[in-house]
Amino acid sequence: MKISRKRSTSERRSRKDSSGSSCSSSSRSSRSSSNSSSSGSSRSSSSSPERKKSRKLARAERKERRKQKKAEKKEARRQRREAKRLRKAVKKQEKEARKAEKRLKKQQKKELKEAKRQRKLTEGCSSKIDCGVPVDLMNTKARAPETKEEYEARQSVIRRVVDPETGRARLVKGDGEIIEECVSRDRHKEINKQATTGDGAEFQRKTVGWNVG
Repeated sequence: MKISRKRSTSERRSRKDSSGSSCSSSSRSSRSSSNSSSSGSSRSSSSSPERKKSRKLARAERKERRKQKKAEKKEARRQRREAKRLRKAVKKQEKEARKAEKRLKKQQKKELKEAKRQRKLTEGCSSKIDCGVPVDLMNTKARAPETKEEYEARQSVIRRVVDPETGRARLVKGDGEIIEECVSRDRHKEINKQATTGDGAEFQRKTVGWNVG
């Protein structure tokens, strides 16, 4: 009996020790899990502002790079425009210089021509006594403009002109205006007959020696 009691007490003690150890291990595990979760949360909470800060820095750097590129492009465009303006100015100056040179050459040629003309005039006048315009030429109206009365008088003259080739007779007014003449029927037939005869004679005269047929 004593041995059985000792065994039961020892069993109870071992059970208590096992339960205590299990409780302590569970408490330790819970503490470790809580510690790990708290450390993870603290790490995550500490890493989130760092990420935000790094993102902000990256965005700022990208923005700065874009701004720098834009400024470089703007400067390059300005330099190109300035170079183009300088080229245009140089071309304009060269063009003005060429024009001035041409004008100077033209003026020199004109002066030489005028000097030659004056020299010829002086040489011609030295050989003659009188170099003026003759009085007879001054009194004539050969180069004077025609007046209205003179033109009308010349245009009002009507004359009959005979064509030497065909023998036709036409009324011509002034410088060459052809006027139709009103004639009778018999006179019209006679004119046509005469014109046909003249045309035939002129044709034969021009085609002598030619094989016409």
